[in-house]
Amino acid sequence: MDRVNKILNHMEEYFAVISLLIASLLVFIQVVLRYAFNNSLVWSEEIARYLIIWLVLIGSSIAVREKAHATVDAVVAFLPPLPKRIFSIIANLMGIAFCFILVRSGTITVSNVVEFGNVTPAVGIPMAIPYLSLPIGGALMLYRFIQLLFEDVASLNQIRKVESSSVEERAEK
Repeated sequence: MDRVNKILNHMEEYFAVISLLIASLLVFIQVVLRYAFNNSLVWSEEIARYLIIWLVLIGSSIAVREKAHATVDAVVAFLPPLPKRIFSIIANLMGIAFCFILVRSGTITVSNVVEFGNVTPAVGIPMAIPYLSLPIGGALMLYRFIQLLFEDVASLNQIRKVESSSVEERAEK
């Protein structure tokens, strides 16, 4: 399982870096062509937009893995370890629920787009490709939230053991 995580980590990171580089390069080329040569590429903005959408959703999975999502922890920061871990478990469960909704609605959207045969306006690729970012990004985030949930539950058990042993030590004294 650890090997699968390493491979997934690398794939997410490589995809994020490559898509960011390509999107940035396309936008840069578009700006140069537009302002220096009074010309533009019809397709570059569309491809850059779709790459950025994919980047955001794959990057969200990376952010979940790294625990880098924005949080409001003004109250939680002052709590002892056990309640802090319980709040983390609740937050992970809410993230899992959100990801289920994202995967389900994204899958429905992709199937609708495939059914109607929609294509992108400039490039003509199937619209299912940009929309696939929803269920794929959601599934990756779901996987990461489940990982965090298991970590929190395991550490919750360790915290309970430490607290119960310290209570026993105090009782013996």
